[in-house]
Amino acid sequence: MRIQAILTAWTDRKIRYAYAGYLGHMWELYAMWAWIGVALTLSFSAHMPESDAVSLSRLIAFLTIAAGGVASVIAGVVADRVGKANIAILAMTISGLAAIASAITFGGPVWLTILCVLVWGAAILPDSAQFSALVADYAPPEQAGSLMSFQTALGFALTFFTVQLTPLGAELIGWPGVFALMAIGPALGIAGMVRLKRIS
Repeated sequence: MRIQAILTAWTDRKIRYAYAGYLGHMWELYAMWAWIGVALTLSFSAHMPESDAVSLSRLIAFLTIAAGGVASVIAGVVADRVGKANIAILAMTISGLAAIASAITFGGPVWLTILCVLVWGAAILPDSAQFSALVADYAPPEQAGSLMSFQTALGFALTFFTVQLTPLGAELIGWPGVFALMAIGPALGIAGMVRLKRIS
């Protein structure tokens, strides 16, 4: 990795805003993936025996993660046509709203919570590749690999804390509160993408 890329990541506004979008995305992604099954078990347990809630939550957690893969393929097909930043903004907007909706419906009708979480799962992933592509587009050719590596390193360093802190947060403020806090990431990511579009 070229050490100079670290300086470029800070001084080049386009790269910096692409990083900001990516970090906002990573704020929620792995914390949601890691803990959604546990959270759904508690939500579903309000309406069914715990054993049934566990089985159903495992299925929905799988479908939630899988939905993001399907949506990413679709996003990749249309990204060059409608704009990578626009895809990222759309995905984060839906993801953030779905996180809030999942918080509101937590412990409510099972079908409604499932719907919100599946939408959240579908929207939480498609922006991921767009951030890497944006960095590749704007990076000096000799630094592209280093800048994308540094971007990934920062993102996964962030997830180390978010994944570990999520269950602690749930104990303090409950899962609905944690879901709402996860929406902060997309909000900050959208802000980064809007600023990127203004200077592009």
